[in-house]
Amino acid sequence: MLPNLWPVLLFALFLQGCIDESALINDCEPVGDMQPICSFQSPEDMELLPDGKTLIVSEMEQNHGEVYGYLSLFNTDTGITQRLNHSTVSDGERWGSETCSEPPGAYLAPHGIHLSTRGDRRLQLLVVNHGEREAVEIYEVLHNEDPRRIEWRGCAEAPASAFLNDVVALPEGGFVATHMFDRPEGQVGTLSINEVVALLGFNPGYLLHWDGATFYPVEGFGGDYLNGIQVSEDGRYLFINSWAGSTVTKFDWHEREVVGETQVQNPDNSQWSSEGNLWIASHDFSIGDLRLCLAYPKQACPGLFRVVELDPDTMDSKVLLEHAGAPMGAATVVQEVGEHWYLGSFLGDRMLKVSRR
Repeated sequence: MLPNLWPVLLFALFLQGCIDESALINDCEPVGDMQPICSFQSPEDMELLPDGKTLIVSEMEQNHGEVYGYLSLFNTDTGITQRLNHSTVSDGERWGSETCSEPPGAYLAPHGIHLSTRGDRRLQLLVVNHGEREAVEIYEVLHNEDPRRIEWRGCAEAPASAFLNDVVALPEGGFVATHMFDRPEGQVGTLSINEVVALLGFNPGYLLHWDGATFYPVEGFGGDYLNGIQVSEDGRYLFINSWAGSTVTKFDWHEREVVGETQVQNPDNSQWSSEGNLWIASHDFSIGDLRLCLAYPKQACPGLFRVVELDPDTMDSKVLLEHAGAPMGAATVVQEVGEHWYLGSFLGDRMLKVSRR
């Protein structure tokens, strides 16, 4: 049942008002040491391959499936982007649910992704997919082949009401995914009603654990509009971003209890740094930027973002970078590659290359 609809109606009126288009980013020119790379479609998340220079990029769908999404490779040395076509394994080995026997088809709508090394030393890529099914697709990354490619090895279909955001593999097998809000119903502008309700704090999210056979909710944790998730190297702790709650929570996976929390304004995705800290892309949108970005999702969003460094032991945080406007705002992920950061966004046609602070 939906809560009192007055907040939703007010939000709908807010979305329908006049929009100041003067802040739109219409070129692909660098600003200082910030170099835009304008060859992508909403590059929301990314992972670095073992070669230390090639990124796997999750390019989200646009206009609710009017334009399909993609998985791509980006070589940071050459600047070449290669869209990945997956094949289905011929050896019959499946890494997903027994009930998932068919690959996702042409309509792929990737969201959060996670790259890990399995016990047999093969590379596994988990991909949240909102396409023809709500599922976590499971691929093997054949990164030593030329050209590199991925093979689909199965999936785990989410429960009927689930709408996922991000996912992490567990060292013991299986994975944990963040559930943002219940499956979309109806529209308020470019957003679903359930998403608006979640943004207003009335539709809390939770964690879903897939143990290799079954999905089930994780007891002991919930939050408003759950977003990015990361796992410690030993698998003991999860670090969960609540976008609408503006918190990052440290969750003891073994004991199933919260052991730490810190305030970070609208945290999106997290990545591990080479020093063992978390780098978090966070947002602090003005009302005008939010309306502009929702109205023009194919253009780079000018909304203010921060790169926040979080110590996973003490949960102390500090801001390393704050930026709004050209050449790109609204960063959703920060990936370290050598002496640079590569930042993606859930909107627009570009990622951003920035010297590490």
